[in-house]
Amino acid sequence: MSQEQAKTKQDNDNNGMLEAILENAEMGERALDQMIPMAEDGYFKAELMRQRNVYHDMASQAELCLTAAGEKPKGQSAFAKVNTQLGIRMKTIKDKSTRNLAEMLAEGSHQGIMDCHKCQTDFPQATPGAKKLLQQLEDFEEDNCQRLEGFL
Repeated sequence: MSQEQAKTKQDNDNNGMLEAILENAEMGERALDQMIPMAEDGYFKAELMRQRNVYHDMASQAELCLTAAGEKPKGQSAFAKVNTQLGIRMKTIKDKSTRNLAEMLAEGSHQGIMDCHKCQTDFPQATPGAKKLLQQLEDFEEDNCQRLEGFL
């Protein structure tokens, strides 16, 4: 593989990893935006707002990195946005309890962890900066799971 091909592979992996981070963080942020108004417990609501802010910061970092690389960030697709909204509505029609919301969010964070693992495999040539941001996202998702268990 020539140096030019290696650079292109690294750029593609880097952009792919950053885009995956952006999609994951946007999904978390949007889900929380939809669920925060449902939360009645003050401690739980504060935790959800904290998580939403971290997702927002991570999405902004990924977007900034993509823009700096000359890419136009795509983020979550319109289909994924609608699918997430409908899924949350269906699962909360009859049960808006703290326990149900916490369980749904923990499931989302578990999925986020798996997505981070897949991302490491799919984009092995990404830059150290993108890999570090992905690791921060994975660590955050793991922490979310532990915090949410306290509300089950």
